[in-house]
Order: sequence, then C-alpha cells, then structure tokens
Amino acid sequence: MSYEVINTVKVQAAAGRSDELGKQLQKIVETLRELPGCDSYMVDRCPEDSNLWNVSAHWQSEAAMRMHFNCPEVQGFIGLIDNQLANAVDFNSFPIR
Repeated sequence: MSYEVINTVKVQAAAGRSDELGKQLQKIVETLRELPGCDSYMVDRCPEDSNLWNVSAHWQSEAAMRMHFNCPEVQGFIGLIDNQLANAVDFNSFPIR
C-alpha cells in the first residue's frame, strides 16, 4: 500500500543571518518542488522565533520522497551549515493517509 508522505526540515539561522538564510532556503525549495511526485514544497519563518525556518514537502509516495533525497539540490540544506548560514538542520518525515 502506498501512502502520502510529508518531510520537514527545521533550520536554525546563525546569528544575524536569518534573512539571508530565508533567501537561500527559497532557492533550494524552488528547485525541489519541481521534482516528480512532489505535491508541494514550502518554506516559512517561525512566527515565535525569527531565527527558525520551517521547510515542508508533501510527496505522493514514500518512493518519491526517497528519490528526492538522492538529488544534489538536497545537499543544499547541509551546505547551509558549511556556509555558516545555519547552526542546525533537523530532518523528519512521516506518512499520512
């Protein structure tokens, strides 16, 4: 049985770099939302913490989500730490019906 899947990424901005981080996240998301099996890919700033960004993607299947993890653009999330735009990147995924 195939289930729809959501994956989320919480990204904590490095001090003084939240706006720049948000712009970079938008670039990453614009590329990834075009992947096959992606219903949506969004980025939002947390209303309670202006240094925390939430990224979420809705996938038609777990297989589609797994395939996207192999795309080089996904490495852009890890690059946020390497480029000192982010202090932490937390990935999660879960099925929905």
